[in-house]
Amino acid sequence: MKTFFLRLGEEECPLKEDLQALSHLDKDTAITVGNFDGFHLGHKYLVDTLKEEAERRGLRSLLLTFCPHPLKVLAPHLLACELSDVDEKIELVEREGIDYFSFIRFDERFSKIPARDFLIDILHNRLRCKYLLVGYDWRFGHKREGEIELAREIGQRVGFEVGYVSPFQIEGHVVSSTLLRRLLSEGRVRDAEQFLGRRYFVKRQVISGDGRGSKIGFPTANLKGTDNLCLRKGVYAVMVDGRYGGIANYGTRPTFGGKGKVLEVHIFDFNEDIRGKKVKVEFVEFIRPELRFESPQHLVQQIKRDIELAKRYLNPAST
Repeated sequence: MKTFFLRLGEEECPLKEDLQALSHLDKDTAITVGNFDGFHLGHKYLVDTLKEEAERRGLRSLLLTFCPHPLKVLAPHLLACELSDVDEKIELVEREGIDYFSFIRFDERFSKIPARDFLIDILHNRLRCKYLLVGYDWRFGHKREGEIELAREIGQRVGFEVGYVSPFQIEGHVVSSTLLRRLLSEGRVRDAEQFLGRRYFVKRQVISGDGRGSKIGFPTANLKGTDNLCLRKGVYAVMVDGRYGGIANYGTRPTFGGKGKVLEVHIFDFNEDIRGKKVKVEFVEFIRPELRFESPQHLVQQIKRDIELAKRYLNPAST
């Protein structure tokens, strides 16, 4: 998979230094457009359909997304949290066998691009779209003025087809990022797993904390950029890098007067220095909500109980 920025003028989306900025492609493509937040089974269904249509037409498959999430620019109050950061999104899409994954910087200037210009200048001229696959309720362009029929009209004029997919459902539930945000915010990580097709995870860099965990006998790895996760505040049984069991606390650490939210992970039987490295934390089960304890000693007693319970969730065959 080739991942790149689509250059629109002088500014680029500040994502990863090793991603190339392009102004156009040299091969015809089949494209789908979306945020792909969390990359769930509904997204996978869309991608699988796109790959089939691309292969049928002899085209390269391309996912087009935005950085940052459009709601962060247009209506920040409507986007309470995000399911995945850019690197996590790239990792998830890489597994799907897509030819190209392109990011566009979404800012106020881009938000004002008329729907027709988006279709003609960006999709058709720069990304060489010959087939566009969208969801049944897709809207796009300035003030969401564009819809499927406009895309079909423009496509007939300049030379690309337009197809759409119906909502993907599991047991009567439409699989969406909105559904997953709600489930995770309620601590329902096992329910979320059903719609993700995998465990929910974050993969972030370990940073130095305040050292309180080590002082009470339970050293933790604090993860960078976790202040706005779609998670209920509390304690979870987790797997780290697919090999190590652990418990994670997400919240403000009220016993110590904390304020901002952070994800900190205590890894069982582990004593390596991983500061500066990225670790993957998979959420297996919600154990309890975050609580304020009367003293660090009371917290230690609870952590011991949390660890015992987490090990039962992580190793059910041994209980």
